[in-house]
Amino acid sequence: MKKRLFHSFALLLTLTLTACNNNDNYTKDISQQEGNSSEAKSGEYAEIGSGANLVKFPEDLKKGIVFATYDRGDIHEDIYINSKEAIEAAQNGEELPSGTVITLVGYKDGELDQYLVMEKRIGWGSQYSPEERNGEWEFQHFTPDRKVAKDNIERCFTCHANQLRDDYVNSMDQMKEFDLGEISQSKNSSTETPIAAIPTENWKVSELSAHMNDSKDVNKGESNLIDDEEKAKKIQDVLLTMYLQQYKN
Repeated sequence: MKKRLFHSFALLLTLTLTACNNNDNYTKDISQQEGNSSEAKSGEYAEIGSGANLVKFPEDLKKGIVFATYDRGDIHEDIYINSKEAIEAAQNGEELPSGTVITLVGYKDGELDQYLVMEKRIGWGSQYSPEERNGEWEFQHFTPDRKVAKDNIERCFTCHANQLRDDYVNSMDQMKEFDLGEISQSKNSSTETPIAAIPTENWKVSELSAHMNDSKDVNKGESNLIDDEEKAKKIQDVLLTMYLQQYKN
């Protein structure tokens, strides 16, 4: 009887040790899977700056607003933003809206040197790790001839990363202080406005053949009268050119 109890106890002990062993292995497996999963997740993040191709050169750059300028030695920089609404958002303490484009136009020794463009779109930057991304901004560097520059755009992310509180914009203070009244004043004082208002109905404009160099040939039959709309445009172009030439002198 004692012998049978001893065998039963030994068998029970063996089963217990086996179960513990299996539990240990299971725990190790789970731990290893979690580690692999963590590594896989971190490996899923895209290389910072890999979405720079999304940013195209802003063809309507000159229609933007220069809200800040910087001068450092032989370097001059103009900072453009593409919408009045973006400035209003900044001044109201709101985030800059999706579609905002900020462009730094850099000059060196008076010559155009580069364009640095940052653009914000909903969902942009989500492929980057949380530690590296700059919100929903992507960046691109363009050469003076508006071609993509061959350099590492990662430096833009590094430069703007410490401006989290300002939506990653280094010139946010200048944007908040910008006087939007300057825009309307500029439009009201535009030289094109009074020139465009000049009546041209009684003006006579002829398009001359290329070989007519002498002014006495102006009224010859070889000249062709042009329609009113084109006439008005030509007159305004000439007057504007004359005005700007006078202004430069």
